[in-house]
Amino acid sequence: MRVMLLIPNEEPAREAYRAAIGPEGRTEGLTRRLGLTGIRFAYRALPSLRRTFRPEDRDLHFEEEALRRSEEQLPALVLSLKVADVEALTRINAAAELVGARIGLDLPVAAFEGWCPGHDGPAFFKTRSAASALIGAWALEGHAPPLLGAGVNLVTVDLGFNAAALAAFEPAVNVAGAWEVKQGLPPMWAGQGKPVHFGSHGTMVARNVLSLAPAARLFDFPLLPDRLAGVVGWTSWAAAALLQMQADITVLLGPRFPGPWVLCNAWGVYDRRQESVPANDPMNYTGNPRHPLNQLVADLDDAGHDQVFAAGNGGHQCPHPLCGPGDTGPGNSIFGANSHARVLTAGAVRADGMWLGYSSEGPGQPGFREPPAPFSEKPDLCAPSQFAEDADAYLLSSGTSAACGLAAGALAALRGDGSPHAGLSTSGLRAHLRGTARKPPWAAAGYDLRCGWGILDLAAAVHGPGIAAGAGPEVVTAGGCWSGPERLSGA
Repeated sequence: MRVMLLIPNEEPAREAYRAAIGPEGRTEGLTRRLGLTGIRFAYRALPSLRRTFRPEDRDLHFEEEALRRSEEQLPALVLSLKVADVEALTRINAAAELVGARIGLDLPVAAFEGWCPGHDGPAFFKTRSAASALIGAWALEGHAPPLLGAGVNLVTVDLGFNAAALAAFEPAVNVAGAWEVKQGLPPMWAGQGKPVHFGSHGTMVARNVLSLAPAARLFDFPLLPDRLAGVVGWTSWAAAALLQMQADITVLLGPRFPGPWVLCNAWGVYDRRQESVPANDPMNYTGNPRHPLNQLVADLDDAGHDQVFAAGNGGHQCPHPLCGPGDTGPGNSIFGANSHARVLTAGAVRADGMWLGYSSEGPGQPGFREPPAPFSEKPDLCAPSQFAEDADAYLLSSGTSAACGLAAGALAALRGDGSPHAGLSTSGLRAHLRGTARKPPWAAAGYDLRCGWGILDLAAAVHGPGIAAGAGPEVVTAGGCWSGPERLSGA
């Protein structure tokens, strides 16, 4: 099994960590410092201190002193270990406690791309115009002043985006910069090495963000390499990424890019088979908020950063092939941070309002229940997916990742300059979007396990409940759910 350790970022630990990630890979000092000598384990990843932020503005430079302070600001350094057996895990757990480290299982994560092989023919796709009409996107530009996400900093934590592709979609796009990610491969942002594919997953997510918040400053944090379909990373990489982002925002980026920060996360766990501890164990990631990565999500919310996660593609009608056995359907398909009460979690419907059979179904994991709710109310809401661009049927938006990008763009627009809701707390803005979501006729009364509190409704979110989301032939409220070419019965 793999475990992740978050060790306090003290100077001796940093020196030992740097020696371990150096060209000679000297891990002896780190092993001694952690008290792991004589324990059967192997280092699998050391993802901290490997990421640097590069601004798009070539005239913007960060002084060495600021870079040093950002490194020191890291709350913890992350390690991923392959543990030989339960005895070794017990000894590592005890050693971690002695040095003040936090420990949790390290599970595979992947992007929530979607799908249904052979079922996604062009005849079944609608267009971005239809998707925008369904959620009342007209209300953002129709507001005085228009709500375009100005003043908001939005980070896509994904597989990397192609800046040229985004400029073709939105000529006024403001790409403020990117973190360069070194995981044994060249940096994968568009400006370095081989550019990310024009139609990549990360580019698709960012395109959906920009469709609702075109004036937001966009930042790229490539969590996973966008090389092959189905490439996975690990929760240790995610923890290192979020820790680095948190430190850099505090020290480097906040003073240069003032304003609120929105984090868009279209990734998560598909398969729990490697999680060998019960949900009540703090090392359990998918079901326990005390896991280090889940605690980090809470810390980011405490810092005032809005976080949006995709629900996942484990819906029982059409689950993704990566889903583990038993990791699909109601109550068994929204895991870990995606199930966290301190984030906005987005499921997916078609552009005509029909539920998509691959969209993960609630409730979330019981450990993330937030009283007085009787269970974990995830997803919070749904947004459109399975649609093509109006003038380009090749560029598709699919999976709950597409819905996540739209939800993040909506949140950024409501958080931006001129919005009457910009001053709401992170929890207040989540509650506002849930409270103004529009319940489709197929959904259950109250909270619905498929669509949460309803479909994102920006007309109601901007102007108040009772305002129609849109009008015209493209605005359709369909019944049932979608699982390939046939329509199935309702919820």
